Amino acid sequence: MIEITFLGSGGGRFITITQFRSTGGFHIRASRNVYVDPGPGALVRSWRYKLDPRKLDVIFVSHRHVDHCNDVEVMIEAMTGGALKKRGVLIASKSVIHGDETHTPAVSKYHLDVLESIHIPEPGSRIAIGEEEFLITPTQHSDPTTIGFRMKTRYGDISYIPDTAYFDELLEWHDGARLIIAAITRPRDMGIPYHLSTDDAVEMLKNMEHKPDALVMSHIGMKMHFANPYKEAKYIETVTGVKTYVAKEGFRVMVEKNEIAVRTLRPARFI
Repeated sequence: MIEITFLGSGGGRFITITQFRSTGGFHIRASRNVYVDPGPGALVRSWRYKLDPRKLDVIFVSHRHVDHCNDVEVMIEAMTGGALKKRGVLIASKSVIHGDETHTPAVSKYHLDVLESIHIPEPGSRIAIGEEEFLITPTQHSDPTTIGFRMKTRYGDISYIPDTAYFDELLEWHDGARLIIAAITRPRDMGIPYHLSTDDAVEMLKNMEHKPDALVMSHIGMKMHFANPYKEAKYIETVTGVKTYVAKEGFRVMVEKNEIAVRTLRPARFI
């Protein structure tokens, strides 16, 4: 079984600074423990849901924007036992490691030096992690180095589509995935450049030859939050026939051989 636990489902500057929806990214438990896009709150919410960050094996960061990478250094410190053990894998966009015209690198040399391996892959690259394989997928975002993935598992493929505009190649890269996690930031009729909207999700799913068993909406922006993302999810499901969920803090998806099940976890109580 593959377990995916969301430590947040918000994205964009206004959700991030208000925390109307938490922004911690998500954790994948497969043959290895993988953390995806550790935005603000990733460390705290990992402990809240009993996901010990010291047991991480891999951190994946799609791009340099703060709502996706804010906690990456502290998560590296956890993964490496306080930076005392050389271990763990970082898969990240070029902007995360080297910065760009508007951003400094998100990870210091100190933190890079304690990692066992670092990958700065281009779309089409394949990275074996335990029993799974990550196929790196392209995007069209304001950070042009942004990457997603299609994780190949014994239970079927799991795709992650981070911030991106809709473009036809998304179909080629993600068609046939059993589960798609997508950053759907805006509701119907309110699309903005470089981000997916409800309309884009419908267009993508309708044009897929092999539709997923389920879609999980994440990276909910402020406009989507107040438009009611659950209403938008129902619309997607009705129009496309694809079971559609809205991620939230503590939302867990369990991918098994014959079904995809979901539940909502209760946070642990700390003394």
